[in-house]
Amino acid sequence: MNSRLLNLDALRGLAAILVVWQHSSEVFIRNPGVAQHGTELTEFISQLDFGRIGVICFFLISGFVIPFSLSGTKSSLEKFAIRRFFRLYPAYWTSLFLAVGLTWLISDWMYPTTTIVANTTMLQGLMGFDNVQGLYWTLTVELIFYGLCALIFANRQLANPLILLLFCWGALSLFVGWQLLNILSIPLPELAPTITYLPFCIAVMFCGTLIQHCYMRKTHYYYAFFAIAGTFSIPLMFLFLFILGKPIGDNPLRFALPHLIALAIFFVVLLVPFKPWRGLVALGTISYSVYLFHPIVMRGLNWTIQQSWAQAFSTYSVEVYMLATTLVSIVLGSLVYKLIEKPAINMGRHLSRRTESREMAIA
Repeated sequence: MNSRLLNLDALRGLAAILVVWQHSSEVFIRNPGVAQHGTELTEFISQLDFGRIGVICFFLISGFVIPFSLSGTKSSLEKFAIRRFFRLYPAYWTSLFLAVGLTWLISDWMYPTTTIVANTTMLQGLMGFDNVQGLYWTLTVELIFYGLCALIFANRQLANPLILLLFCWGALSLFVGWQLLNILSIPLPELAPTITYLPFCIAVMFCGTLIQHCYMRKTHYYYAFFAIAGTFSIPLMFLFLFILGKPIGDNPLRFALPHLIALAIFFVVLLVPFKPWRGLVALGTISYSVYLFHPIVMRGLNWTIQQSWAQAFSTYSVEVYMLATTLVSIVLGSLVYKLIEKPAINMGRHLSRRTESREMAIA
């Protein structure tokens, strides 16, 4: 099992790079000096939606590994909450602080205080506030999934594949129901696309959990099949209708292909025996920091090449800026991991052990 988790770490690294390439290609191609060298690569990345491939891989991985964080000890629910808090929030708050500061420095504009405060929770989208960085919406999905897993665990049902399947289908029903109500032109509250897409992402994560259940126990495969079939039949339907010449939406391929590609990549990494490249595994270790901080690197670099004193650096092809963003993001991500993320993780482990020892002493 350890080798498989090592492969999933490598997939985390790949997923982070895909997201960086997606965002950096979209930003730098808007510069006329960059676009004159050709837009084919950017169009290819955009059409396949590398970013969505990476995000869906992240969700499948999270769904797969989170059950490992919830053991059978009495203190594991509290331990889970403590460790998840220190795993996510310190690096997240650091990225929020830098993103707000960078916006003020290069735009001479400050986010409203209420927006900044709401963003500290990771639940700002649900409260109707903008994300300071667009990718923060994915962390809202993660928090909701953690909460649902904690609820299922508290009721001693996390090992029950039927309950996991029902949660998967429940989230999927919310997603499909909302889309159908929109098609029927029924008046609904205006919600951001990331919020209406959120239940689908939760369903994807429960697919990962059911895959983990079957993978570990070598049984109940049909539960994972029903979860995957129900969830990924939606992008498959988009693709099928497109082939028949009856497309749904403006760009059905851009919705269908990333989900199906991500699922295929996940299964290949999980099931095909191979030794992952150590550099990609290391990148997987720092992938959270790379994910959080690459928009800051990208915005800073994009602002720099638009200044009069940096015009000599503003006319390279988009690949150069994608590479520069990737390398600087890895360096910055490594520093953040070493100085903030890893110490916070260790603190969470220390506090959770103290909690567990205290409860054992009381018992």
